[in-house]
Amino acid sequence: MAEIESLATEEPLARHVQRHRTDRLIMLSDGIFAIATTLAALEIHLPEHPDSLAAMLAESGQSLVAYALSFLVTAVFWVANRELFARVRRTDNILTAFALGLLCGIAILPAAVHVFYQPGGLTVGFKFYCLVMVVCGLMNSAMWIYASARRGVMRDEVTQAERWRKALPTLIMPAVFFVCLFVDKRQMVWVIAPVALSIFVLRRVVAPRLAPTKAVDSAA
Repeated sequence: MAEIESLATEEPLARHVQRHRTDRLIMLSDGIFAIATTLAALEIHLPEHPDSLAAMLAESGQSLVAYALSFLVTAVFWVANRELFARVRRTDNILTAFALGLLCGIAILPAAVHVFYQPGGLTVGFKFYCLVMVVCGLMNSAMWIYASARRGVMRDEVTQAERWRKALPTLIMPAVFFVCLFVDKRQMVWVIAPVALSIFVLRRVVAPRLAPTKAVDSAA
């Protein structure tokens, strides 16, 4: 895991430059994730003089749901980003480009959720939200798959089994929201149910078969 650099460290220039690149990318990522969650809260519009708590929640319910959804989705991507960089030894231009693509989607995510929950957002707003989710999901998958396949990007201690068990499930989200681009919001339940089953099968059955256990991997 890359540690935030210290100005007092003395190390070879090549190592310093590489660590500096990784550290700055991690700091930029954390900053944009933090800003995205803050911007989501700014979209909450509470009534000025509500008669009661129930009335306030009823009037601002949609904006609160939009905030919760935006925060949850951002948190999911942040956890995936944290898990990836905990295993990364070095970054290169390709991994950086994928990371910047993900951050571009994350930055616009609160606006996409807000448009989705606005009156009349059942069609265009929903499609825009799905498009943003496809972009974020693809960039996240690209980061995991590239880091898993590219020699020297991940730490040597990370086995092939662990790499692909983490990378393969990331393909599900962009695939799901790509399908949702062509369905109505009210039909999402017919997409989510098979997706939940697919996630379970991919994690518990497919990924372990494609990537052997750690013991087998180490023995090889």
